[in-house]
Amino acid sequence: MDSTDLSGNNKKRPELLTWLCVLTFIGSGIAAFSNLVVFISYDELKVFFDQEAFDYSEFEVMLAGGKRFFAAGFVFYVLSLFGAFRMWNLYKTGFHFYTAAQVCILLLPFVFIKSAQFSVFNLLLTATFILGYASQLKFMKQ
Repeated sequence: MDSTDLSGNNKKRPELLTWLCVLTFIGSGIAAFSNLVVFISYDELKVFFDQEAFDYSEFEVMLAGGKRFFAAGFVFYVLSLFGAFRMWNLYKTGFHFYTAAQVCILLLPFVFIKSAQFSVFNLLLTATFILGYASQLKFMKQ
């Protein structure tokens, strides 16, 4: 896949960078959308889980973070998407947006949810993507 910059120059996007960006577009896109939906319908979901006999303890823990948890999640996932879009276009600034957003996403539960537990899986997945993107910085400009 080729990338054309603003001056009309074609630069070859490395395959690993392409795959990382596509996976980020999918994952962060779905997460941004779901955070937005939960933010918009938070009150209805809270009533539903309070009234129903279903045991969705993980979701109930997340709902304990309040609407601001999902609003912040939406913002950080959009920043993650923005960073991936910048890296897709071979700009190093995207790496900084992406990394900052992902670190904030990792810390978000600890800010809003008192009973949040540390997730080694989330840390490893985030670190893998950040290191993968870092290995592609040499192909990006500015």
